[in-house]
Amino acid sequence: MERVEQIVHLVNANPGIRYSEIMMETGLKNGVLSHHLSKIEQAGRIIIERTPRVARIYPCGTSQQESTIIKNLRNATTQRILVALLEEDLTFKELVGRAKKSQGTVSLSLKKLCEEGIVRRKLDDGLSVFQLTNKSLLDSLIDKHKPSFIENSANNISDIFSSL
Repeated sequence: MERVEQIVHLVNANPGIRYSEIMMETGLKNGVLSHHLSKIEQAGRIIIERTPRVARIYPCGTSQQESTIIKNLRNATTQRILVALLEEDLTFKELVGRAKKSQGTVSLSLKKLCEEGIVRRKLDDGLSVFQLTNKSLLDSLIDKHKPSFIENSANNISDIFSSL
């Protein structure tokens, strides 16, 4: 398979894949991969989301909302939170138990998820209850990309789906 097609196939099968993961999977050197990704992006076949710490690559046609959710599904803590909220709205204490992380870690993750518009907080009898803003989109993304998340042990995701 030609390098370009190999890269595009890898991105389509693993939306939100990190630059370093593509390098590892393909065996391409940094400069060679950078060249190919630039050409593929210019051709409109992929979208590269660049942040100071990491570049994530998505298939063309991935919306901003989808890429934000996918990015969060590739993080073990936020993934646990999102999967738990798919089942039901939960209090902070319940989410701490489901995420199996410290209160501080869950709090930071929830703050980020709320800022990104994926989760919202509401008051119910004086308790903060968290709920998803778009359950159907999250459910469809998990269903569509579940195999790539399970296979991606570098992101420590497979343990979440085994509990479903």
